[in-house]
Amino acid sequence: MVHVSLLRFYFELSRLIGLCNLHYDPQHQCLVRNHVPTVVYCLVLDVIYVLVMPSAFALLAGNISGCKNLGMFGVVYSVMGQAKLFTMMLLIGSVWLRRCRIQALANDYLKLMSDFRSDLQSNCRRLCLWKVAMTSSRFIMLIQALLSSNSLVHCKRSIDRADVAPYYVASMVFAVIMELMVCFADFTVYMIQVSGNCLISNKTERLQEMIDDVAVLPKRLGRPRDMGLRQVLSAWLSLWHRCQQLDDLLRQLREIFQWQMLFNLGTTYIFNIATVFRLWIYMEYAKNFSLWKCLFFVFVALAHHVEIMMQFSIFETTSTKWLQLREQLQNLWFANQSQNGAGLTSEVVLSRKLEFAILYLNRQLQTRPQRVRRLHIVGLFDLSRASGHAMTASVFSNALVLCQIAYKIYG
Repeated sequence: MVHVSLLRFYFELSRLIGLCNLHYDPQHQCLVRNHVPTVVYCLVLDVIYVLVMPSAFALLAGNISGCKNLGMFGVVYSVMGQAKLFTMMLLIGSVWLRRCRIQALANDYLKLMSDFRSDLQSNCRRLCLWKVAMTSSRFIMLIQALLSSNSLVHCKRSIDRADVAPYYVASMVFAVIMELMVCFADFTVYMIQVSGNCLISNKTERLQEMIDDVAVLPKRLGRPRDMGLRQVLSAWLSLWHRCQQLDDLLRQLREIFQWQMLFNLGTTYIFNIATVFRLWIYMEYAKNFSLWKCLFFVFVALAHHVEIMMQFSIFETTSTKWLQLREQLQNLWFANQSQNGAGLTSEVVLSRKLEFAILYLNRQLQTRPQRVRRLHIVGLFDLSRASGHAMTASVFSNALVLCQIAYKIYG
């Protein structure tokens, strides 16, 4: 969505892994749902995913009782690192059941961005690349959970005194593909939010241009002022229609992916507790302690945490952009008021429409939104920096409780 070539590559990759059966038509710059080869390929691949998932998870995390040398906390770390993959089944079901809605939303979003794609390229590329770099920590932690000394694969290899069997390798590759699908969905939400924020900033700049146009109009009532206000009113109606369309698209996007984001955040929360506790176990009790290995673990854990916080932060940035837009609406309302008591018809109409727009944004940007609108994620909480910091504090407090239990039990 940053550039046409990147957009095509993005949808080709999603089709390659079977996440989405939408085919991008570069000639018409839209998504086609009834492209037969794409539909058949994605359907077959997704059926294989659903059928193979239980067997792969059983191989990678099952039969734990047969490995006597695995510690309890190591088992928790290994199993929770792979439990995140179950969100893939929810993701596939959501995409297939709502593929018509996703196609309509994606095409509407492409039309909305068609006039600003060149501006979005420079603004969104940096944030998207940072997101990709931080997301790579997920794969490092997954591979570590699969191949570490506490993993079932390592246990089976030590028992059988042989190399890893081919079906274990196939299961690990399958797990990496599943993690790629989950990351792809999270990155889709993030990228659309980033581009949406750029669009809101663009609308805010357009409002500033309208304020400048109104400021240079004659203060006295007359035909010149009336003609200028009519032009501003027409431009404002078009801009506000696009703002409402963008707000509706972002809201529907959250509704489609909210359950997937909820389960992903839930498993990530538990996995982060296990990660922090495992890091403490390594620093406290490791026999062959390596400073560089410890620093590498800390760096990967921090990158993983930053990637999760970026997901929270981008929604906070969206609220901030809407607040800036509301301030510009208020400035336009003040600039529209003439010095005379009785205004022109176009002046009154513009003022009333601006008032309704300000009231609408005030309702959407309430500090206590549970009173006036549904919260972002399944009505449970909003995605904001405050929620991210609360989750971080909870992770460390629960990890501290586990440390105290470990000290009490093992000394």
